[in-house]
Amino acid sequence: MPTRRSLILLTYAVFFGSGVAGLGYQIVWARMFSVGLGHEMPSVFAVIAAFFGGLAIGALLLDKRISRSPLPGHWYAALELVIGLWALSTIALIPWINTIIHDLVGVDPSPARHWSVSFLVPFLALLPATAAMGATLPAMDRFVSSLAQQGRTIGGIYAVNTLGAAAGVLASTFFIIPSLGYLATVIAFAAINLLCAGIVLLWPAQNETG
Repeated sequence: MPTRRSLILLTYAVFFGSGVAGLGYQIVWARMFSVGLGHEMPSVFAVIAAFFGGLAIGALLLDKRISRSPLPGHWYAALELVIGLWALSTIALIPWINTIIHDLVGVDPSPARHWSVSFLVPFLALLPATAAMGATLPAMDRFVSSLAQQGRTIGGIYAVNTLGAAAGVLASTFFIIPSLGYLATVIAFAAINLLCAGIVLLWPAQNETG
C-alpha cells in the first residue's frame, strides 16, 4: 500500500501537471487568437484577462460547494475533464471565432468597440475552461487535506501549481509549439488534463473526506 507521504506527493505531481497545461494553453490560445485580432499583443492581453477573470469566477462560484462536498476528488476530476474537453473544442472554436471577429469589430471601429470585442470574445470563448481552472485549487486543497497530517495544504498546492505553470510557459513557447504546432499542442495539454482526472478518479475511495 502506498504511504500517506507518497500519496500527497502524487497529488502534488497531478497539480503540477495541471499547471503545465493551464499556462501552456494561455500561450497557444493567445497565438491562435492573434490571427483574428490582427496582432499578438492585444491577443496576449485579452487571453490573460480572460484567464484571470475566469479563474476568479470559478473559484467564487464553486468554492463553497466543493468545500462542503464529501467527494472533493470527484469534483477535481470533473473540473479537469471540463478543462481538457473544452480545450479540445477550441481547436475548431477559435478559428471559427477568428473568422467573425472582423465583422464584430467593423471597418472603422471606435477604440472602445475595438477593445471591447478584443477582450469580451476571448473571455466568453475560454470561460468554461478558465472557470474550471479557478475551481481546481479549492478542490485539490480539499482533497489533499484529507491526506495531510496537519489539515489544509494550500501553500504546497499553490507552489507546485505555480511551478508547473512556469514550466508550461517555457516548454510551450520554446519547445512544444515550435515542434508540434498549435493543434497538436492543445491535444497534448488536453491529454494532461484527462490524465490528471483519471488518476484522481482511480484514487482509493477511503482517501476521500468523510
